Amino acid sequence: MSFGNRLRKLRLENNMTQEDLSKKLNVSRATVGRYETNERFPDKNLLKEIADTFEVSIDYLLCRTDNKNGNIYCKETHDTEYAKNNLYRIFENEILKRLLEENIIVEGESIPPIVFDKILKYGLEAAIEIFKLEKKLGK
Repeated sequence: MSFGNRLRKLRLENNMTQEDLSKKLNVSRATVGRYETNERFPDKNLLKEIADTFEVSIDYLLCRTDNKNGNIYCKETHDTEYAKNNLYRIFENEILKRLLEENIIVEGESIPPIVFDKILKYGLEAAIEIFKLEKKLGK
């Protein structure tokens, strides 16, 4: 499969016309058509925007994997205060692993960034409360 085939498949899966996608990406309809026929290839910024639009990894778009979300089950870096830290990725991977183990998600399922942010925020708050209780109990 080629990039163009992947792009077309994703567009159709999302019930979008070439015109719809062109407006979303701020390019001409003809440009989308040329991407789909492999006559042209988007620059790196547009490639990232396409991946974000369809919530897939760039590796999936480039046919390097058949898992729509690559090794991670959500969009690339989230624009949050947590994402500025490398620890975010460590927590993100651990959360995904636990969600898979608990059968809350299935392999390759996309998790919205807001879910990770909530898990981190409320998990941190819960951990602090537990620590306070343990200190109070003298543990």
